[in-house]
Amino acid sequence: MPDLRLLDLLRQSPRLGELAAFPFDFDLCRADHGEDVRLASGAPLEGIAGDDTGGTYFLHGDGGVLYADSEGHAGLIAENLADALELVTGLPGWRDHLHLPPETGEEELSAAALEVEDSIRAAYAPSLDSCRDELLTVLGLTLRPPAELFARMHGALLRTEPDHVLLLTDEGSAYHLLDPHPRRPLRDAVLAVCQADLDHLRADRAAWPMVAFSVTSDRSGSEHDANAARRAGVLRAVQCDRRDTDLPLLRHLLEQESLCRREAPFGGMGEELHLAVFLVARCLREEDLPRLYAARCANFDTWCALSALPLGRPDKSGEDDLRWEPEALQAWVGALDTSEWFGDDPKSEPVEVWVTLARRQGRTELARAALIRMLDDIGPTGISELPWIIRELAELGDFLQASRAQRLYVSLQDTDLARGFAYPRLSGLERQAGDLDRAWTSLQRALTTLDGPPSPKPGPRQPVLFDIEPPPADDDWRDKAVARDLIEEHFLLSCSAADSGNPALAHSSLITGTALLDKVHRTPPALYRAAHAAARACGDEDLTARYADLLAQEEQRLAEFPYDLGDNND
Repeated sequence: MPDLRLLDLLRQSPRLGELAAFPFDFDLCRADHGEDVRLASGAPLEGIAGDDTGGTYFLHGDGGVLYADSEGHAGLIAENLADALELVTGLPGWRDHLHLPPETGEEELSAAALEVEDSIRAAYAPSLDSCRDELLTVLGLTLRPPAELFARMHGALLRTEPDHVLLLTDEGSAYHLLDPHPRRPLRDAVLAVCQADLDHLRADRAAWPMVAFSVTSDRSGSEHDANAARRAGVLRAVQCDRRDTDLPLLRHLLEQESLCRREAPFGGMGEELHLAVFLVARCLREEDLPRLYAARCANFDTWCALSALPLGRPDKSGEDDLRWEPEALQAWVGALDTSEWFGDDPKSEPVEVWVTLARRQGRTELARAALIRMLDDIGPTGISELPWIIRELAELGDFLQASRAQRLYVSLQDTDLARGFAYPRLSGLERQAGDLDRAWTSLQRALTTLDGPPSPKPGPRQPVLFDIEPPPADDDWRDKAVARDLIEEHFLLSCSAADSGNPALAHSSLITGTALLDKVHRTPPALYRAAHAAARACGDEDLTARYADLLAQEEQRLAEFPYDLGDNND
């Protein structure tokens, strides 16, 4: 928590407040920034002072002081309020020195500071030195050399990201960095942790269980591999720092990745398994053929994805057909040992690799800051990146930013059908962000875009929708699989509205979802479950009984004919 003693002294003493405001431009009466801002991390932030340029000083929840100017730039300038006050008094022209590189010499810094102070004395504050002495003495602070103040300021500025990223509350976009100096690349920050784990594993074989497949459950009861993220990081580190002595460790990593993919509930390939296969295969050891084959056979997806892996086996019939083909295997490895696949230069890897890895490592703010910057910089040609950005933000639990990205995605769609089916995803993100009214509006826009006028405003039960003549059957959007997302989202919103004490919205969303469900074919059990839950949440006994009966019938049908999914794919 920040030490508020100095702030209390400034607020309680008119004389100290006047000295801080003039000539040091730290005016407690200008604490209102003029536009609503917040930190991306959600940490507390309080405006405490301002200057005559429209800039504002904020006190961060960890005690640091953040400065935001009036032109959309912000940065952490001090680790605490004492440092900030010593900065503004000892280096009163600190904003004029932001462009100077961190390695600027002491003599140059002293000369620059003296030049600015001389201009202040000449222009409006001939008593600068006496004012400074008085203020620092009463506050119990010290006049520091310009070089020390400059170094402390730049040390703080370099910590602006990831924990002190300032956002416009309404828009969600981030302020630009206050200074122009380069930062440590994201990949280096992420890879450093990966390399530390790799060094540990190289030094101590007893530590290998830390990257072994290990099933655990999260709060929702879903199972996952507790060590998957650390194993992925170690594989990336080995990719960039290859040593022949790592083969035993690589074999262990490959076996654990194969086990993970074999146990994965929905199969899937996973880039880490592909990388592990590559790293083991490049060692060209005949005794690794069974391991490589086991990786290929982990599930259906791995069998397809690794079909070109030369193991001398045309199909999956028996294990006696494995043949050692070193030339073919070497050619396969060579095709992947490129910057487009698994080269050894981390700079060639796309930023998505490091952002995802940071998120999986639990470095939430590092991943969030990178994603927000990417979203702010994206243009119409970057639409292909948006689904990934949206997914990563949602994985972080930042549904406000994910909603912002999805709104951009909706706006860039070039057909009504595409826009119509992008709106339910937007509604779901807005619902998870807690903005239920906005989520309802997005669902209305989906219906308007797809099939006519919007639904009535939330209120008592509404008549069945879609009185207009339906389009031809072959063009009916209700027959498309994505329509189920739109219907399900109505029921999910109904449940959320009921839980939040908004019965009008809950009932409107339930009735709209019911009308939609009555119009579609191939109703999966998942929709009946969602409809049943919404009806129960709204206290609608008739619909609750109706959907309970339909769900029971469908589940019974699937139990009797498990392979005859027909038109009811779940």
